[in-house]
Amino acid sequence: MRGLNLATVRFDLIRASSGPCVSLCLAVLLASCGGSSTSSQPPPSAPVINSFVASPANVALGQSTTLAWQVTNATSVQLSDISGTLPPSSSSVVIVPAVSATYTLTATNSAGSVQQTAMVTVTTTTTPIATVQVNPAASTVPIAQNFLSIGMQIGDTTSMVGTSSSNVNPIFEQLLMNLTQYANAPLLIRDSNDTAGDANDYNQGDLGAIAQVGQDLGAQFLVGVVLGTNDLPTATSEAQQLAAALPGGELQAIELGNEPDLYYGVTPPTCESATWDYSDYLSLYQQFAPALITATGVKMEAPVWAGLCSAWMDNLESFISSEASTIAVVTVHHYSGTACNGATEPADYLLTEPAVDGDTQPLTGPVGIPPYLPAAQQAGIPFRIGELNSINCGGQVGVSNSFSSALWAMDIAFSYANIGVSGVNFFSPGDPNQANAYTPFDFTFSEGSGGNSYAVRNINPLYYGLLMFAQAVQNKAQLLPVSLAASANIKVWATIDGTQTIRLLLLNKDDNASGAISIALAGYGQATVTRLMAPSYSSTTGVTLGGQTFDGSADGNPEGTAYSEIAQPASGAYLIAMSAVSAALLTIQP
Repeated sequence: MRGLNLATVRFDLIRASSGPCVSLCLAVLLASCGGSSTSSQPPPSAPVINSFVASPANVALGQSTTLAWQVTNATSVQLSDISGTLPPSSSSVVIVPAVSATYTLTATNSAGSVQQTAMVTVTTTTTPIATVQVNPAASTVPIAQNFLSIGMQIGDTTSMVGTSSSNVNPIFEQLLMNLTQYANAPLLIRDSNDTAGDANDYNQGDLGAIAQVGQDLGAQFLVGVVLGTNDLPTATSEAQQLAAALPGGELQAIELGNEPDLYYGVTPPTCESATWDYSDYLSLYQQFAPALITATGVKMEAPVWAGLCSAWMDNLESFISSEASTIAVVTVHHYSGTACNGATEPADYLLTEPAVDGDTQPLTGPVGIPPYLPAAQQAGIPFRIGELNSINCGGQVGVSNSFSSALWAMDIAFSYANIGVSGVNFFSPGDPNQANAYTPFDFTFSEGSGGNSYAVRNINPLYYGLLMFAQAVQNKAQLLPVSLAASANIKVWATIDGTQTIRLLLLNKDDNASGAISIALAGYGQATVTRLMAPSYSSTTGVTLGGQTFDGSADGNPEGTAYSEIAQPASGAYLIAMSAVSAALLTIQP
């Protein structure tokens, strides 16, 4: 119907028709033209803020308050001075304001937006509990890109990692992926073997599970073979199994023995033995290491000493220098406190400076280890604290698994990085029969025909510390020096990355002090504050990082909404309120 005028046809049909046909014909014509005879849907109703309150509305400086809201019919919610994607219904955020402020809640949908305000009044003090000065142009200290990792025991593979390449614990992998999202390089996981057994210590299922974690996460490994039995054929067989199961760089080094400086078997350990000393160890090492390298092409992780005895540690530089051609990674171990032979540490032990400096193992702590580093640095060999945790001999319940362990972990890790240590491996054992006090996480499992089914037993506060440390050193950051003056137990660490983003980790390890930290940093703008908080330093649950918690997590993902507070500088300084015994990560982009 070339040239047909549809408007004319439609008019003529309507004019020529009468009765009920009119409506039917009109509907057909409108539908054929993309129209509709039905009425349009009514516009959506505007969102409603049912309530928005601050509780308490009046706080002292350093005290937290909760902003809570109930909203209906909204598709999004925004809150002034808060960064994050907030739930558009009923939720809350916990903040620690430094100054009195009016917070505005905005609820939005396609019909528009509505707002409501809540006032928080802060009773301030004139003197900050700490002042910090940061110079972005100052010389930095490099942080190794694989600095942070964990360590396990090969005997814990079934209870922690999995039973085969097709039966890997997904929660274990997720908890590691939470760390690797901020990582600058693959995790370097230590898997020790201190069992005086035979080559059957490595079954194909265990090695398959470990290898699958390497493939899934891009992780690399330091894995041990036995030395204490003086059985070279067994050690060689174990090393060959490892090299075959972890090819292509997954196996970074073979750990030759575990804590051979304690092989003489005296309990409690002493530094003297008539039957075993450094010269005996060196002779054995020089027999084993070349043979294992020849058999596998993989160098050693050595000497793997506990580091308790100066009679051994005094030989460390000489050992590194003479055996450098066989060593891929130098490692020693460190525990700050001790629970050995019935010993106990005070409840607040991990908040103290001795717990960071070295205390019961002064030779391998951040204060004592620097004299041993130059030999490895000159040989171009990484020097790691291959086994690190809070309290020796299994940890101490109520201390090692308390919130204070999270603050301790971050502080000691930065202390090691600051003096040139290449990395730390937080010891993460998993006992299938009972919870472990100092592991970051552990699991229960049930056996089935297809392998094990795993469930979270504990995700301890220590894990939150590892996660916050990873956030602080992300994007290949380097340590930036700070000038700190404090009237309380405050520690501050700063990093700067390639984009000139500065992150300051503020640690308030004082149970009796809260208030503001003043940070002088000119030339930078808006900052975000991500907080790590708990009800008390002894808390084992109720911990939150950036508003999220692992309490109740069944899969290793955090529960809740992630958010940060927004801080603006005034006259080149940031004022950050800090609750007692808490941490905050201040992220400032140029």
